[in-house]
Amino acid sequence: MNIILNGASGCGKGSMAGFLVKDFGLVPISTGDLFREQIAKQTPLGKKLESYVSTGKWVPDEVTIEILMDRIKQPDCAKGVILDGFPRTLNQAIALDKTLNIDLVIAIEVTDDIVHARLGGRYMCRNCGTIHSTRWDKIDKCKKCGGTDLYQRDDDKAEFIQKRLENFKLNNGEILDFYRSQNKLFIVKDKLENTPADTYALVKDTVAKL
Repeated sequence: MNIILNGASGCGKGSMAGFLVKDFGLVPISTGDLFREQIAKQTPLGKKLESYVSTGKWVPDEVTIEILMDRIKQPDCAKGVILDGFPRTLNQAIALDKTLNIDLVIAIEVTDDIVHARLGGRYMCRNCGTIHSTRWDKIDKCKKCGGTDLYQRDDDKAEFIQKRLENFKLNNGEILDFYRSQNKLFIVKDKLENTPADTYALVKDTVAKL
């Protein structure tokens, strides 16, 4: 079983992936995490990626596709994957379609106001990478590892959030149409007051039927 989680940054794709991993044993793959891993290692590719990510710009398709395809070829992905943050352009969707059979695309729809509220209150643990929200969590220490170095990513700061939204909307319509034409699209309308568990409850039965 291979699933794509589609939606603007801050819509809850990461939380959704966590539930799907727990219930269905799929391997979560986030292009954002793959990018940050390269950046942290300061590889030549990582330095190039940093120039895009730190300013809220899209990473070029050819670079994103190369990194993603290398990951899904790893043995642990044979049992099924959850793709978070890919594809983000029609070219990426077409390239993926030639390599991996996708069973379901879960598109989480949120308003711009929700995105601003959620990203603006999102902090990460520098030690283990766990995401925290000021809506639900205390940010004095990590809820997973107990680390005290929690920080806000540069691209989660107010000046970059609107740019990320505009970039997302620029390409996402044709991606949804691509998967809608294959009868693989499932749309979930999220609300600000929803917890991650509330949103997951809207899709769990559909995934279980695959």
